[in-house]
Amino acid sequence: RIAILKRKVEVEGLEVPYDVLSFVADRVSSNIRELEGALIRVVAYSSLTRHAVDIDLAQSVLKDIFPERSAQPISVSAIQREVCKFYSLSQQELISNKRSQAIVYPRQVAMYLSRELTDLSLPRIGAEFGGRDHTTVMHATAKIQKLMNAERDVYNQIQTLTNVVRQKN
Repeated sequence: RIAILKRKVEVEGLEVPYDVLSFVADRVSSNIRELEGALIRVVAYSSLTRHAVDIDLAQSVLKDIFPERSAQPISVSAIQREVCKFYSLSQQELISNKRSQAIVYPRQVAMYLSRELTDLSLPRIGAEFGGRDHTTVMHATAKIQKLMNAERDVYNQIQTLTNVVRQKN
């Protein structure tokens, strides 16, 4: 995430201290759009108020939009539970070996969210989904990311689910 922000700063020709980049990267973990949006918000506020970009400014600008990460880590089962509610599935169906599109897509969404919202390794996430291989998790993450970039409704679904999971945690 820091590398993405560094690239954005270089492309835009901005002066942003490393500690601010680190702070923004720590606060925003859901996707690149939000990550870059948070950085732009801090820089724009700095420009409007004529204050230097520093950690205090970043904290005040982002405090309402991206609250501190919860002390309680998000679990894969919590993610699975919310995805099942959202797509009207049972958790047994989600982790089953069934390959119908009505089950595969929500499973891929749940794997993507597990990758984004937890610090678990790919093999550990795969294990939480019926003992799947880490490459399956990699494929699911890549596929959902690609769909999010291509289709606005998929992006909105993922954002909604991300917010629901974070609020219920």
